[in-house]
Amino acid sequence: MIHVMKLKEQYFNYIKYGTKKYEIRLYDEKRKNIKKGDFIEFQKEPLLEEKFIVMVEDILLYRNFDQLLSDIDIEFLSDSTSSKKKLLSDLEKFYPLEKQKKYGVVAIQLNKDIMIHHSDINQISFDDEMFDILKSNYDIDSWINKMKDSHIDVYYTEKDYNLSSILILKINETDSQQFLKTGKILKIRTLLVKDKEKGIGGRYLSLVDEIAKSNQIDYIYLTTKQDNLEFISFIKQNGYQKYGSYYNEFVYYKELK
Repeated sequence: MIHVMKLKEQYFNYIKYGTKKYEIRLYDEKRKNIKKGDFIEFQKEPLLEEKFIVMVEDILLYRNFDQLLSDIDIEFLSDSTSSKKKLLSDLEKFYPLEKQKKYGVVAIQLNKDIMIHHSDINQISFDDEMFDILKSNYDIDSWINKMKDSHIDVYYTEKDYNLSSILILKINETDSQQFLKTGKILKIRTLLVKDKEKGIGGRYLSLVDEIAKSNQIDYIYLTTKQDNLEFISFIKQNGYQKYGSYYNEFVYYKELK
């Protein structure tokens, strides 16, 4: 499941750039829906244009924030320059003691090893060397321009301020000539990963599953060059099966019905 949380810029940046790796909230009905392995998309207030996604690593429950702050170092909750007293005071402005007593509180541990950014495709530079493999196999200029005109969403990771992976989807595919099953269809348009050792590809496919479920998708599919044996092995390990061929590519799909 993918959960959305809005954060003030200060706390958004503590997660994105700092040591903060726990998001702390009341353990109310909304937070009780969050489970280990779920995703959280954090959106920066007030415009909500800057967004990133992380996976939930663990859920820790406490009676109140005072107990929570006694158990977890302040630098993992806010910032090393803050203090327990100041953070506790700020929390109690939003979450009075009577609400803490009623619901309890939760520390949501975030896996920051893989932080997936979510943005408009126009924020991406296709001059990055990661796209060289696409340019060598396809005439992609018109395809890219079409997606830019439509302001398609993209998901990507960075390493040393350069792209290290990218995921582009087409939700509710209705005009496919490659995959002809009847139902609501999601196409993985592009999945490129340079840094393969961190498990980014697997994290992306888990994210695709959750996006598909939230959009009541029946089938996910993708195409790949027939000689791309490493990638074919990878997607088969993640539940994809061969559908057929389309010109010089194989078509693989996953059924969610």
